[in-house]
Amino acid sequence: MLHNLLITGTNRIGPLVGQYEQEVQSMSYIQKRKHPSGALTYRARIRLKGAPEMSESFPSRRKAVAWAARMEADIKSGRYFGREEHKERTFGEFIDRYIERELPKNPKAFRKLQQQLTWWKRQLEDYFLCHITPPMISDLKHRLLSETTPRGSLRSTSTANRYLAALSKAFTIAVREWGWLRENPIQKVSKFQEGKPRERFLSKEEIARLLAVCKNSKSPHLYAVTLFAISCGARKGEILGLRWQDIDFDRATATFKATKNGELRSVPLSAPILEYLRSERLKRFIFSEYVFPSIDGQCPADIRTAWENAVEEAELPGVCFHILRHTCASHLAMSGASTLEIAAVLGHKTLAMVKRYSHLSVAATAKILHRMNGEILCEA
Repeated sequence: MLHNLLITGTNRIGPLVGQYEQEVQSMSYIQKRKHPSGALTYRARIRLKGAPEMSESFPSRRKAVAWAARMEADIKSGRYFGREEHKERTFGEFIDRYIERELPKNPKAFRKLQQQLTWWKRQLEDYFLCHITPPMISDLKHRLLSETTPRGSLRSTSTANRYLAALSKAFTIAVREWGWLRENPIQKVSKFQEGKPRERFLSKEEIARLLAVCKNSKSPHLYAVTLFAISCGARKGEILGLRWQDIDFDRATATFKATKNGELRSVPLSAPILEYLRSERLKRFIFSEYVFPSIDGQCPADIRTAWENAVEEAELPGVCFHILRHTCASHLAMSGASTLEIAAVLGHKTLAMVKRYSHLSVAATAKILHRMNGEILCEA
């Protein structure tokens, strides 16, 4: 609830409409606000003809009056050339504003980005933005690698780079759109060198062993989700995000809408998957729009623990779920599929991402060359 405005000058204007009364000194006044928690804050507001209104909140009336007086003195003496936000805004204010204004634009990554930015806030919350330097960020990036995650492991260099990228994007917005900074300090901070992309893929024998274990898992969805990933190369999030309306039983296709690049992608479904989906839909006694729902049907299932138990039982150490995507692409390449065809199945916009599988298609390419050479060189 807002209370009366305080007196800061000699020119009395009288009560405003509503719950405000004010006396202002030329162009500034102070608002007193009582929050639901009972705390009081004081907002100093300065109106300058031909310029946006300036305001700032303080925990005490004395600080608000002092700020208003200082700003007015600078304006009258010609020393004011606009606010220097980087000297007045703290890192905590910067992160809070970015989370509130920008993160909702990316709902799929909201939770992960919020977690990453909150980590940075805990380290630098009370610093003014002008004091955030590249050496300070560089020191903190190494702290990322030394901390233990909630799952009991150390962060990888690639994970630390994702933390840097999240903060860098926030700084870019503050520079380009808010005018809170003059430059992005992370531009002068080098990223960690990451390892080469995973080349591991499962052999036919390993696939059979893994599927056998998944079929006996306590998770009702692990077998189907694993089979889905191997047969069409979909990501775990894409599969778990499927809704019944995304399955076309007549055409035997599934359409992924929550894809990484934001584009729709349809893939053909194999006979085992179609058979499972038909039987699952008939016996489902809890209504849910999700094909692979949680126990209450309100969200997608969580198969992380079941997956970790399965790869351990199948004796496949170091195999993460994403390797199933590489497995699909690798066996496509060895079956003679072109890079363009592999890109279409995986949903890549460019061929650069599928070049890693080109060496696996040498045998298929050799057969084509031998056939061509046999036709044109047979009489040579």
